[in-house]
Amino acid sequence: MALDVETPTPPDLTNRGLPADVDPDEAGGDEADRYREAVEDVLLDGAWEEAFNEWAAYADLSEAEYRTVNDAGLFTALDFYWDPAEERLRAEVPPPPDAWSDEGEFAARVTAELTDLADTVLELLEGTYGDWSEAGPDDDVWAGQFEDGTSDE
Repeated sequence: MALDVETPTPPDLTNRGLPADVDPDEAGGDEADRYREAVEDVLLDGAWEEAFNEWAAYADLSEAEYRTVNDAGLFTALDFYWDPAEERLRAEVPPPPDAWSDEGEFAARVTAELTDLADTVLELLEGTYGDWSEAGPDDDVWAGQFEDGTSDE
């Protein structure tokens, strides 16, 4: 089922703590090593809207369910960051509110849909906005290179 909804605001990736799946003792470096601001710039330059529209074409949420998820702030709570240990972009999906655990499979479906959206964003960033696997944070890819070779500068 395709969602026909307005694209929500991209996540604000600044002022985030260490991702939950990163061991603080093994994090190495400071939070600046996550390059969230650079990733956020690329999302704001169109990657978020493009990935969201691609995801919405096959999302398994009704418009009412989408509004519930959006109103809970889960789209903006998605986290995208560079993992220096693995040298790749990663995403962290926020957990649904505890109150949703009483609503049967809804919480699990929301988590699955948010994971699909995060994966879609990562695939787009890696496939369209440059070869992040070989790029370092000082390379042009961090400046928001587009598929046609133009940049956001």
